[in-house]
Amino acid sequence: MKLLPVYVALAAAQVDEKAVPPRHPLQRLNRLVEFSHELLDQWYTFLPSKASWKNKFAVNAGRMVHSFKRGNQRCGFFDASLLHGGPAGGPAGRKKRSDDYDYELFWGDDELRYDREDPKIGTKQITTGFRKWAERYLAECSGQRKYKFQIIRMNRWNSFLQAHLASQTP
Repeated sequence: MKLLPVYVALAAAQVDEKAVPPRHPLQRLNRLVEFSHELLDQWYTFLPSKASWKNKFAVNAGRMVHSFKRGNQRCGFFDASLLHGGPAGGPAGRKKRSDDYDYELFWGDDELRYDREDPKIGTKQITTGFRKWAERYLAECSGQRKYKFQIIRMNRWNSFLQAHLASQTP
């Protein structure tokens, strides 16, 4: 008879929990690749190297996965108890707003969204998403920590893709 309060408490706790668990970083990365392909298919049809760009995003994501899951030298970081799983150092006080503030992807627990109506903003959001993924989950990898490979690569890719869009604007 005294077990009834325990069952009621367990049922109440289950109702309060989210119906959709937070996404794992690899799921988020796969979603970014899907979004990059969708964006290129929708807005970059004029680009002869569109297939090459799609491959570049996929190969780069493969590199990121490899670094995240690297065997004995595992440098990828994910802690489900932290907001979005990272970064490794945890929140270091209040962050300043950056120039990308308006270009951030929506990183909700159940979905990831970008601006599908404006290719310039969508491109910036997706490349920023890859960059922030690397900052968040690969911060302890030596190449990312010392040389900022992914940050530099995504900033460069954004510049190239924005230039292609600008060349098509009358």
